[in-house]
Amino acid sequence: MPDRFPKPVRRPSLKIVVPVILFCTYYPYSWLILSKGTWTSYRWTWIKMWLALPGILPRAAWFREFPDGLALAIMYLISILFVALMIYLASRRNWMFLVVSVLLFVISAVNSLIAYGFYSA
Repeated sequence: MPDRFPKPVRRPSLKIVVPVILFCTYYPYSWLILSKGTWTSYRWTWIKMWLALPGILPRAAWFREFPDGLALAIMYLISILFVALMIYLASRRNWMFLVVSVLLFVISAVNSLIAYGFYSA
């Protein structure tokens, strides 16, 4: 006889999801503090932008002509929305947590390489 009630969905705890998603998003940018070299004001500017760096590609693509302050605000907004979306998706199901975490780490690593190219230019 079939069950009338479906089994409850197992969801990962937000106590695990949030730190893992933040790690997968921001760890690839750790080259900012781990790379050798002098700690110039240029480097400190990039370190201060760390939380906005997930939004660097949209800024380079679409918001190039905007003033720096507005473009940085847009980068922060994009980063916040992106991280919130990833936390939401990862918290839906256990298997999505794994998939989102791995894909997010890969996407962040590629974005970090692009950011490093901008940093080095």
